[in-house]
Amino acid sequence: MKVLLIEDDANLAFMLIDGLESEGFEVLHLNKGEEALKAFERFSPDIILLDVNLKGVLNGFEVGRTVRQSGNIPIIFTTARTQYEDLQQGFGIGNVDYLKKPYSIRELSLRINALLSRPGNQPAIEPNSLQTDKKIGKYLFNPVEHCLTIDHETIHLPKNECLVLNLLVDKQGKVVQRNDILNAVWGEKEGFMRESSLNNILSSLRSKLSSDSQVVIQSIPKVGCKLIILEQ
Repeated sequence: MKVLLIEDDANLAFMLIDGLESEGFEVLHLNKGEEALKAFERFSPDIILLDVNLKGVLNGFEVGRTVRQSGNIPIIFTTARTQYEDLQQGFGIGNVDYLKKPYSIRELSLRINALLSRPGNQPAIEPNSLQTDKKIGKYLFNPVEHCLTIDHETIHLPKNECLVLNLLVDKQGKVVQRNDILNAVWGEKEGFMRESSLNNILSSLRSKLSSDSQVVIQSIPKVGCKLIILEQ
């Protein structure tokens, strides 16, 4: 899912991009409202994360009202301003949420998923998705719908977790080079940031696959990792 991040604090934006991308979101960051409006239709975001106190010509509320004229895309306002008048302005735009600064990536991710789960906010499911299941031990993995299924339980995967797992499944039993994973998922972004995010993703995937002890993601230090299905 795509997040349009409109935030003029460069340090905060860097941390948000890192955190959101590690959760599987695709992020476009702009620091001025007028620039964001120009990129809005081209990027076609699923949700907008919008700072209220922008330093450009338009503040966050003005950007939100302009966006609302083009459709009902969900918006999360981020601000330290939580007086009644400010809340009234924001909620008056409709299909919004508020997040008071400072906040954690975990809280932000929860609010994004909660807002996107409202009726009418869910991104469309791609066609033929029911024909893409891949078996991983007792699990069924659907890379189109970004989910694992086991014993009638569905586990949803963030985008980047889905990409990594798909690489491992397609080369099951073989080592996937760490650099191949990093480049396939993050391209040429800063190496340390990618390494840290990949470690978090592998840890999360191991947890989500833990209901079948025969499914193992094995790490080979300084080389890569591989998906193994142990024989019973």
